[in-house]
Amino acid sequence: MEFRILGSLQASVDGTAVPLGGVIKRRLLACLLLNANRVVATHKLLDVLWPDETPRTARKMIGNAVRGLRLDLAQGDPDTRAHLLTRAPGYQLRVDPRAVDLFRFREAVEQGRAEAGAGRHTAAARTLREALGLWRGAALADMAEDGLNWPELAGLESERLSAFEEYTEAGLAVGDHHEILGPLQLAVAENPLRERLSAQLMLALYRCGRQTEALSVFRRIRQELVEEYGLEPSRELQELERAILEHADSLDGPASPAVERRRTPEHLRVASLVPQQPGYRPHPSDAPGDAPASRTVSRMDPDHRRHSAEPGRRRVSVVLLWVRHDLAGEHGADGVRRTLADAEAALRQESARYGGVVASAAPLFCAVFGADHSHRDDATRAVRAAFALLERLDGGRPAAGGPAVEVNVAVATGEALLSPPAASGGAPTVTGGALDRGLRLLTMAPGGQVRVCEETRRATEAYITYHLGPEPPEGWEAVRVRPAAVHELHDMRPAVPAAAPDGPEVLGAATARSRRRGAESG
Repeated sequence: MEFRILGSLQASVDGTAVPLGGVIKRRLLACLLLNANRVVATHKLLDVLWPDETPRTARKMIGNAVRGLRLDLAQGDPDTRAHLLTRAPGYQLRVDPRAVDLFRFREAVEQGRAEAGAGRHTAAARTLREALGLWRGAALADMAEDGLNWPELAGLESERLSAFEEYTEAGLAVGDHHEILGPLQLAVAENPLRERLSAQLMLALYRCGRQTEALSVFRRIRQELVEEYGLEPSRELQELERAILEHADSLDGPASPAVERRRTPEHLRVASLVPQQPGYRPHPSDAPGDAPASRTVSRMDPDHRRHSAEPGRRRVSVVLLWVRHDLAGEHGADGVRRTLADAEAALRQESARYGGVVASAAPLFCAVFGADHSHRDDATRAVRAAFALLERLDGGRPAAGGPAVEVNVAVATGEALLSPPAASGGAPTVTGGALDRGLRLLTMAPGGQVRVCEETRRATEAYITYHLGPEPPEGWEAVRVRPAAVHELHDMRPAVPAAAPDGPEVLGAATARSRRRGAESG
């Protein structure tokens, strides 16, 4: 006879289901199976069968259920039968552990863990997948629906989740991130505060080339932990978020055996803002590894090589512009390309107007204020440039027939390290806390608003009006330049004229105005 409790309670002989009778007999069998080959005291049976109020005839009812179960267990091969024995101070169900799906599950999980510990991750993933396949739903699901609430059931669910995490770990180790992504997303949705699951989902999304979604997982669990318990995520989860922002090599995994791993192309990463300095090598104290921050890489726009920027560590303000498209409609690649070209042209002209240095890496754009040396008003000019960007891009509203876009703008201020690439001919880099904060704000900021970090707000509150808000997670919303503020911009550079890109208007009437302004400045 075989027994199944990982789902609804079932018993079968040679594949034929055995009727188990009424509620008392089924609950008695379930309790004895959970404690198979151990003596269960009668007083415990009374508690689990009648948790609220024990009837006066309870012991007699247990005796009747025991006799009925013994008749059921007498079916099948005598050599493989289970036996229900009377053992003081109660009863014992003697059964071959291989005849109970729970014990087969536990045995397979132990084997899978041993295989993973020996570095045999492919075998471990296969074994653990088979173990999880024994589950047909929640343990004793039919009884749980009737209000059964034994502590053992919560323990079994915890065992299942732990086995799933082990399986996911093995899958990530062999490059199966595409295969496990769907089940992981479902598991995290059902267990939103389980940090190990969220960490695995973040890593799987990152390896699938979905960095923004990976960061949103961190934002979601952090917000729930803070709001519900007043706790920050674990150090491991925070370090994983930082590693994702930095595109750390340690996150790379083996290529998927089924699907070739898709890395995010270099030209989709955030733009760097430092022109190449041939022959320069950073001082050891300025090495990128010393900066506990994100690393962003891109090609420089040749129009901006005229702006000098001395490599080194300094305080800067950065404007990050994120243009996101809704591709649900019938919009071709040309329309998307032109949208991004318009956004880049707007950023280039407005940043130059306020003294910033720009590089681009669609669909994320970045400008730095203070690249050559820090100015007292870098943060204010950065926020004013952000306002001008939203006006130029009309808040992201598309023209009729164009793809829907969402424009997110963030301004962050802080220490950054400006340095050329380690490899000759590569892309320059900018690292630092300012970029860390800016990237976090971008993933959380509503479209059509300028969000700034706390340091930017403090540096600009004499000139900019803000809506008060928490920082973190969502930063401060910059509303407008104060009408009475008289602010002389220091070391202003002349605007860099830039021709508007060819093609139809896809960012609305404001983009058309920006083209005319660009032509006039040329």
